[in-house]
Amino acid sequence: MPDRSHPFPASRAPILSALSLTLLAWLPGAADAQPLLRDPAALLVPPPAVSLKRASAAPTLLIVTDARQTSAAVARRYGVPAEAVDLLPTPEPGVRVRRVKLPAEQAAAVPVRPESVIDYTVRPGETLDLVARRHRLTLTELLGVNLERESLDDLKSGETVRIPTAETGVLVRIKPGQTALSLIAGYGADLQATAQANGVLPTELGVGDELLLPGILAEDFHEQLVERRENEEKADAEARILAQYTRFTQWKKDRERARLEEKYAKQAKYEAYLAWKTSPERQRRIAAYQRQVQFEAAEAARRTRERADQLQASQQQTAANRAAATTAASSSNIGRGEVVGRVTAGGGLGWPMRSYRITSRYAERDIPFHQQVFHGGIDLAAPTGTPIYAAAGGTVTQSGYGAYGLNVFTASGNATLVYGHMSRTAVAAGQTVSRGQLIGYVGCSGICTGPHLHFEIRLGGQTVDPLALLP
Repeated sequence: MPDRSHPFPASRAPILSALSLTLLAWLPGAADAQPLLRDPAALLVPPPAVSLKRASAAPTLLIVTDARQTSAAVARRYGVPAEAVDLLPTPEPGVRVRRVKLPAEQAAAVPVRPESVIDYTVRPGETLDLVARRHRLTLTELLGVNLERESLDDLKSGETVRIPTAETGVLVRIKPGQTALSLIAGYGADLQATAQANGVLPTELGVGDELLLPGILAEDFHEQLVERRENEEKADAEARILAQYTRFTQWKKDRERARLEEKYAKQAKYEAYLAWKTSPERQRRIAAYQRQVQFEAAEAARRTRERADQLQASQQQTAANRAAATTAASSSNIGRGEVVGRVTAGGGLGWPMRSYRITSRYAERDIPFHQQVFHGGIDLAAPTGTPIYAAAGGTVTQSGYGAYGLNVFTASGNATLVYGHMSRTAVAAGQTVSRGQLIGYVGCSGICTGPHLHFEIRLGGQTVDPLALLP
């Protein structure tokens, strides 16, 4: 819709404003005006309180035009009678300054609208297209009487939409500085058809009234809204793509951060390991391990020497042990030959395991339990499940839980062999076993500090050191 409220382009407005101020200075009575510079002492006096009052006189405008514009044209443009426009003198050639006396402010009258244009309340779920089809209108015809809309998709339930029920066209509101005739001419509408469509003479309409211009289609306005919708959809699509890309880049950053954190954690762990390798604690452990190895080697050498010494000092054992050994050798089948003060034989004792480590010897008080209870055998340490074999032939007198956890007792004559702390037995009570026969497996049942075999020899009910009888 063309805007004819400005007689000059907006680009010349600053020039005309400055010119208006200049012309005001040349108006009659300007010589009696106050001087521009006041007394400096007056600047120190506080200004009086300002009170705003509504002007009772009619407002006026100063209009600067060229020589071609007439007072009648200015009056028509501002909707005032010709006598309300005064031509003011000015020495500038080719320039005209006019004072326009606007009508005094009156009570706002109810705007006039064509009776054929009605208000329609939008129902839930309706769109502009649906409202137009419901009233047998095109979307362009509906937009022609609703030029204030800013979007094709912002229709809300309960909102009021204007509907043309007869003539269709463009419904405009007359603004200050406009008239119905100027709008008809500006849009190129038919004067007679406009008067019939509005049911009133255009000259009777004033500022604020609505004027229906029949036959005028708001195609440009429709195209603008369609273009705006397309731009909004494009912007939404770009925003979604940007948001998706932002989420993707953030995911990549998070993934890279997690990878780096994992890398740094591994590096820190490795550095901690390197620090541990050279730490005093590890050096102490290595030294302790080496001392343990040396100790075990010394213990093995000592046991070897003890066996040799025990073989030489076997005749110096207590009288009871020598008598018991002599009686056992003569009355049992452990040995087949002469008595030598211990279990002998052509089928004498054998070690109950193939692989082991002696951790506690006969009568040794190496742990708190052995300090409280006499240790009547030897402990042979080995992994759980290591096979245990009969050290000598005999009859199984006990197989199950007893004094040494899960244990097996075998008897031959007055000699009893005890195998303790098993994880599982392989023989049953009453069964006869021979030397080297599987009788169970190493475990840690009963009172135990680790997987091992408690091996004990009793002669006449009295425990003796197994190392003195084993080969």
